[in-house]
Order: sequence, then C-alpha cells, then structure tokens
Amino acid sequence: MNDLVALQQQVEPALNNATKLMEKAYLHQLGNYKIVSIGQTLVQNENSTDRQIRLFQIEKIVYDKNEDITEKLVNVYNTLGNLNNSLVLIIDSDGYEVNFFIGTRSEQVSTAQESLIKGMKGNFPGTKLSKVKNSDYANLINTVVTGNKERLRRTVASVTGIPAMKDTEKTSYVQGLEKLINAMYGEKFSAILLADTVSAEQLLSIKQGYENMYSTLSKFQKVEYSAGKNESLALAEGISEGITESVNESIGLTQSYTNSKTDGKNESHTDGKSNGISISPIGLGVNAGNNSSKTIGTNHSETFSDTSGSTTTTGSSKATAKNVTSGSTTTEGSTQTLQVHMEDKRITELLKKIDLHLERLNSAADLGLWHYAAYFLADDEQTATVAATNYQAIIRGTESAIEGSAINIWNAEHPYNLPMRESLKKLQHPKFQVNQAGLDIVTGSTLVNTRELSIACGLPRKSVNGLPVVEMAEFGRNISSPSNKEQQRSIDLGEIYYMGDIEKTAVKLDINSLAMHTFVTGSTGSGKSNTIYQMIDELLKENIRFLVIEPAKGEYKQVFGGYSNVNVFGTNQNHTRLLKINPFYFPNGIHVLEHIERLIEIFNACWPMYAAMPAVLREAVEEVYRSCGWQLETSLNFNKIAYYPTMKQLVDVLPKVIEKSGYSEEVKSNYVGALVTRVKSLTTGLLSNVFVEDEIDNTILFDQNCIIDLSLIGSAETKSLVMGILFMRLQEHRMRFTQTANTPLKHVTVLEEAHHLLRRTSGVQSDEGANLQGKSVEMITNSIAEMRTYGEGFIIVDQSPNLLDPSAIRNTNTKIILRLPDASDRLLVGGAAALNEQQLNEISKLETGVSVVYQNDWLEPVLCKVQAFDKPKAYNYVFDLKAQLRERREQASFVLKELLSNNYDAKSLIEAFKKNMNLNVMIKIQIIEELMENKPLTILLKGNEALLGEVIDSYVSISEIIAFARTGYTFEDYDYKFKKALAMYVEHNEYLEIIQELLMIYYCKLDPSFKEYYLQWFEYKQKGVIV
Repeated sequence: MNDLVALQQQVEPALNNATKLMEKAYLHQLGNYKIVSIGQTLVQNENSTDRQIRLFQIEKIVYDKNEDITEKLVNVYNTLGNLNNSLVLIIDSDGYEVNFFIGTRSEQVSTAQESLIKGMKGNFPGTKLSKVKNSDYANLINTVVTGNKERLRRTVASVTGIPAMKDTEKTSYVQGLEKLINAMYGEKFSAILLADTVSAEQLLSIKQGYENMYSTLSKFQKVEYSAGKNESLALAEGISEGITESVNESIGLTQSYTNSKTDGKNESHTDGKSNGISISPIGLGVNAGNNSSKTIGTNHSETFSDTSGSTTTTGSSKATAKNVTSGSTTTEGSTQTLQVHMEDKRITELLKKIDLHLERLNSAADLGLWHYAAYFLADDEQTATVAATNYQAIIRGTESAIEGSAINIWNAEHPYNLPMRESLKKLQHPKFQVNQAGLDIVTGSTLVNTRELSIACGLPRKSVNGLPVVEMAEFGRNISSPSNKEQQRSIDLGEIYYMGDIEKTAVKLDINSLAMHTFVTGSTGSGKSNTIYQMIDELLKENIRFLVIEPAKGEYKQVFGGYSNVNVFGTNQNHTRLLKINPFYFPNGIHVLEHIERLIEIFNACWPMYAAMPAVLREAVEEVYRSCGWQLETSLNFNKIAYYPTMKQLVDVLPKVIEKSGYSEEVKSNYVGALVTRVKSLTTGLLSNVFVEDEIDNTILFDQNCIIDLSLIGSAETKSLVMGILFMRLQEHRMRFTQTANTPLKHVTVLEEAHHLLRRTSGVQSDEGANLQGKSVEMITNSIAEMRTYGEGFIIVDQSPNLLDPSAIRNTNTKIILRLPDASDRLLVGGAAALNEQQLNEISKLETGVSVVYQNDWLEPVLCKVQAFDKPKAYNYVFDLKAQLRERREQASFVLKELLSNNYDAKSLIEAFKKNMNLNVMIKIQIIEELMENKPLTILLKGNEALLGEVIDSYVSISEIIAFARTGYTFEDYDYKFKKALAMYVEHNEYLEIIQELLMIYYCKLDPSFKEYYLQWFEYKQKGVIV
C-alpha cells in the first residue's frame, strides 16, 4: 500500500496543475501579474491600429417580437467571426444618458465594416447605425479611457467568465444590458466589451488538447492495484513521469499564450517485499488472497526531453528523448497478493468539465469561438466595481460554473493601471506575464462560443435614456394577391416601410378597387390629412374628379383651393362662395316618393327621432310637395314649370300638420319643440342662405372638383344634416346620369369626420320604438356600398373608428390605418384589415406618415411611408360685401318701385322674382303666373297688405329692422331708426313710408304681440302726437 500512496503523491502535482488550468485560477490574480508592455505586443504604429477600427453608434434598436433576438445576434457575430474580425461594444454613460457603440477591428477593415452593417440590417431591420468619424472616435476613446480630463487615471475593472442563459427555456429574457444601465443610473461609467475571434486551426488545437487531457486522466479515474513481494516501484515511477509530461502538454494546447520547456532524467532501483490486507475508504474495492513468491530485480532508466509550443495563432514543437533501461529479475517462492480498485473523484469531476468544454467547442465549430472579456472604467474604484459585479451577475447562468469567473481591479494607484488602459485604448486585450503552471503570457479573456458571446455582448431589450428600443411587428415587404394580376390603373401612395426602414418598393393602390371604397383612420397628427392629399393628387393625374365634404378644420381649401379647376363652397360668404342647395330638389327621372323616403331617412340619421315624429315629419314634407303642385303617386307637377318646396315652406306647414293631428296637447307641444324648432333653425342664420331654391348646379358639385367647407357650422346635428343632404343629392345624380353598370372609377367623395353622418348607434330597441337612427345609418352605408356600380368611390375618413357604424368600415375594400392609441379602435379596424395581434399593437406606435395599407385581394397588409404632399395652393377669396349690398339694394329698389307704382314691366319683374330665393315659393309661383298671363297681381289688391309686406320682407329683414327701431324711447326715435335701417336695403324715395307700414303689418302676422304696438304707432302717425 505504500507503493499506492507513492503513486498518488507523484500524480498529485500534475492533477493540481490540470485543475487550476481547467478552472483558470490565474484569472483571479490578474491584478498581481505584470502587463506586457504595449511595445512588445501591440502594433508600434498607433495610427495603423486606429485604421483597423470601425465604430458605429447605435441610435435605435428595432426588434421583431416573434423572432429569437439572441439567435439573431449569433448570426451577426458569426458573420464577423467567419471573417476573422474582432468585435467591440462600447457603453459610455454620463450617469443619465447612455451612448452605445458597436464596431469591429480587422486588417480588412472595409469588409469587416460592411459585414457588420449588412449583418445588423439583415437581422435587425430598422435598427439605426451612424458611423463614428475618425476624429470623433479619437475623442470618444480618450473620454472612455481617460474620463475626466482633470483626472487622467480611471479605475479599470475586468470581468471574465463564461456567459450562459438563466432561463434555458427562453420563456423570458432578463439578461439585457438595460439591466446594467438601470442599475448604474446616476453613475458615470464606461464599458468596453472585446471579443477576438479564434481561428479554425486554433480551435482544433484546443480541442485536441482537451481530448488528450481526457485520454490521459481517464486512465487513472479508476485504478486497480495488485500488491506482492515482486512488485516494482520503477514501473510506477515511469508512469508518474509520463503523466506529468502528458498533462503539461495537454494543458498547453488549451492556452492561448504559453511557453514551456521540460528536461528530465529518472533512475530507479527496487528491492522489496510486502504482505498484508486492508479495508479501503469510500471509492475503493478490496480483494485478498494467499501466495508465496520471492522477487529480486534491478532497473535503471534515463530520459531527456526538450519541448516548446505555442497555440495562440501559430505553434511549433520539438521533442527529443533517449531511454536506456537494463535490469535482471529473479523470482522464487510463493506469493500473497491484494487487489484494490480506486476511483479518484477529482479526476471524475475534471473529466466531466472536459466533456462540457468539448461540447462547447463542438458548438463553437459550428458557430465560432472567441477570446472574450469585459472592461469597466470609472472615475472611482467603487463605481467600476459595482458596474463590473452587476454585469457579472447579469451574464452568468446555469452553465457558467464549468470555468471560473473573476473580477480584477486596477485602481488609479495600481502600478499597471496605465499599461492596462493603453491596451484598452487600442481595443485589445491586455497580456499578462504569468510564468506558472506551464503558462507564460496569457490574456484576461476566456473562451466563449458565439452563442455565449451573444449573451455577454447582448443589446438592450428595452429603451434606456439615449437609446430607444422598439419592438415592431412584421408586415409584408411587397404587394401580392392570389391572382397576381397586373394593375391596369393605379395610384402611388408611398413606399414600403419595413421594420423602421423606408424601402424602394412602391405601394400602389388599384384604382378600380378604390371604387369599392376606402377607409382612412388615424389620430390627430398621425398624417391622415396628408394621406388624403396624396391620394387626391394622384387621382387628379388619372383625370378622376373629387368632392371633399369637410365638417371640421377647413384645411382642404388651403391645400387645393388655389387650383384653377377646383371649386370651393362654404356656409359663410365672407370666407368662401356660398353653398346653395335645396334638399327638396331631385333630378328628373327620380320619383318624388323615392326622394321623400331618402330625405326622411337623412333626417332620422341626423336628428334624434322618437315615437311618431318621423311620420309627422313625413306628412309635412308630403304636404309641401303637394302645395307646390306635385302629384305624389305619378311624380308629376301640375305647373308647366316644376317647382320644389323650400325649408321655409316646411317651417310654415309643420305646425299645422302637428296641430291637426290627434295627439294630446302635451305631445303636440313636444313635437313642436323637437321638430319645428330644428327645422326653423335651418332657415335662420348662416343656413338661411344655404338651403335655398337657387341652388348650385349638380354638375358643378358632383362632376367637377369641389371642396365643401362646413367647419363654420357650430351644431354637430346641422353638420350631419348638410352632409346627409349632399350625399342624397350625389346618389340621385349618379343614379340618374350613369348609363351603364359597373362603371370604372370616375369620381371620389371624401367624407371627413364621417361619424357625423355614419354614426355608430345602439342596436337596442328603445321604449319609444325601433332604433330609427341605426336603421337610417344602415340605409346610408348600404347606399354607399351600392354606388360603386356608378363609378363613385367613397373615402371615409375618421379619427375614431368606434364612433362609426361598423358596416361603414366593413363595406370598404381598402383600409389605410395610421397611428391609433385606443385599443378598442385598433381592434375594430385591425380585424377588418386581417391584422394579427402583434400587428394590432404596432398601430399604436406608428410614426407620423406611416400607415397600414390593405386591399381585400392582397395576401397580407403592408406598412407604407406615405409621400409628403408638397404642392399646396392656398385658396384666395375676397368677398366684396359693399358690392353685394349695392346689387341687392338696387334689385330691391327696382322691384318695390315697380310694384308700388302699379306701372310695372311684367317681363322684368318675372326675371327679378325668379332670382329672389327668399320669397315663399307659393307666392312666387302665383306672382310669376299672374305676370305671365297679364293678370292683376293679387298682392296689390286691397286687403292683401300683409301679403305684399311678406314680398317686401324677402328683400329686407323686417325682424332685424324692428328689433333695432324699437330701441328708441319715442315713436319719433322709432321712425328715425326704422328708416335708417331700411335705407340699407332700398333707396330713399317716395315709397319709404308705405314700405315701412306694409312691413309692420306683415310683422303683426309674424308676431301677434306686436299688433298693439303697431296700433299705437298708427295712431301716432294719424294724429302726429307722441304717445
């Protein structure tokens, strides 16, 4: 057994060396080793080294949530490794804002630069890299290495060890560098992460070293020992010497920088005798027996060896040996033997680690192998240490223990601080003079494969101050459809926007698909208006006309209003030409009852109607048509010239219809308040000049380019009504004048803020009756869907999809979706555009001018960077109020003089009354017919003073004049103010007195309470006395 102990004692030194080198124990003592001077190991010419470096600042990182980010980093780093390039990652933080840099060092610097750029672009499209200029690089590296200029020595802390995943199942990732940034918030520090690629030849040599070590050590993992009288220790010593030489050689193959030389000589002579039996500890087996034996032997051996080798990038070895052995043996007698089985647990564990290293090296054969270390620099030791320990904690995982991990500090007073920083300034690993365990010069790095490097040099997974990190969903990169048919006509909307990058692929919309309508949505400031501008501009190039109905902002006239072929209409004559439209007009060929049906549905959609209100309104509308001579069943007019009702007539008829109904007084009162008040509001204020008989021709509104600005209307209900009436008139115009079905697109209508007309309503039936508003909106949306056959396309625009009726979105073929913060809005519109969950979430993060575009025959939606419309021509309109008042005054003076003189020219009066859009239609019809037939005018007959006053009121505003005149304290003041106001409408002549009296008589009809004041005034005029 003494021989066994001797064997263990002689194997022990080699085993200890193997263990230390496997664990890389020297890494824990780097601060104690001398750093090889830069002149010995680095390129002498400083500029030459700098020219090998290319650095890029990372300005934005874009990730695809569905892809493994770590594996994509493996692709990038493997690309660099395959070209034998070094990887550099620099973090520079002032405590609050962080700058990230990624770069490479290579003799083939142009190739390395391109491989890095292409690798990042291919694996992380949308990530923004900006090249650091040489002058900026010099300033940066000096700042990182030196820090504060007043304090030239920064503390350096190195971190070495094998990175590994904490979560091997990759259900979550908690090893992003943002954890380090967050931990060090408020502390100024810098980090340099370096990785030098290992060549395939070096990798093979290292692998062979581990294999040789394994082969040698495995022989002694389990030892079977037989002890007897004739046993020779010389054999054991020979084996011991072989172990020492073999282990040293294997370890040398696993190092990057070694120099070793071994000389040895051995002589042995044994003459021994042993007997015995022993009980072994755990791990040993026992076998005993009896034998008789006698052995006498001599042995002599001499060995000389000289070996040198290097396995960094090149290597050479030379070995010579001489062995002389002589001996004689004489054996006699009987033998007693003891067989012992022993397993060395240290060797077993060491072999397990070698297996793990070999597994890593096999992986490295596919992915690449690197010398890696991280260096942290700060103005004080504590900050550098804290940064290093936090980083070490982040990168270590479940398989990091196969090799030692160490942190070493070189503070400002350390003797090797300066050479340490000089090496880092060149972005190279410092080299240390070790001179132990067969090692000479080593670096503070450790061997890692590319997958492990992607953990150590991983990028932030979340945004930090100075570096936005964005997760983006993947969209299509080209436009394709199942049929792959070529677009006959198309408009250019913009370019493909893929993962944050604008590509050169154009996004073209099929014009014929636009006839099946388009939905455009996006929050305020997302680029919605610019998208419509671009579409309109492109459609104009294809000779497709447009109508924009804009209930808010009034922007379109400032963009297209200046074009000579664009008409602009509005509700305020001070800003635009007046929109004039009669809701009761319909083109020849449309049945009057069809028109009434549509008109009532428009009222139902825009006004809250309950109980019998729609029926009452319908009865009043039918009545005003009858009063204009329409025979409802046949849609014929009794007059030679067809006349159409006006809103003023409806205001007069509606109270009478309500009054003669069989409802209770309370219900009648409610209907008067709900219906009459709303209808009357359409005949006063700005709208009194909009809903008139003298309307703009349909061919101008619907066949030319027009912008209708409704932004100055305050009431949302009124805006809705005007939009609905325009829609109804457009529909009837297309139905009447489109000759063929399925006409190609020839006109588009833009409905801005479409929820005014296509409002989402509750589908629940109320206690008062059916959901009339919902049914009316549904009728309008169905009509929109059907109008594609007439070559009419609608572009429905709204910033809140949830305010719209769902069918308005569903019935559109083209969807253009800009940024939408609201989740319910995204879900609604995204579902109609075939978006997945990740794409739905992406909508909330879209940049201004970037939209999701999808047409129903496309295989997948795409992101589009819409072209900026840069050809606006502002609307230039000057309203001459004085000229209009002068013309109006002249016209009124002429008509009143002709009538009151009772010596009129019938032909001239006919033309004048045709132009009067304020006069009650029934009175106008009667006057014109009497003039054409040369009959006495009824309005001039005695007893019809109030009727004549109504005619005069169509030229002047009696309500405003009386309101102004009655502010006087006496009738004298009243007369003075009355005539002063009247002078704005008619010229001063001999008829002013009679005009005043006729207007006052008519006003008594409008306001019965005024009658008493009129009688007092009349008495004053008769007596000439102030009452």
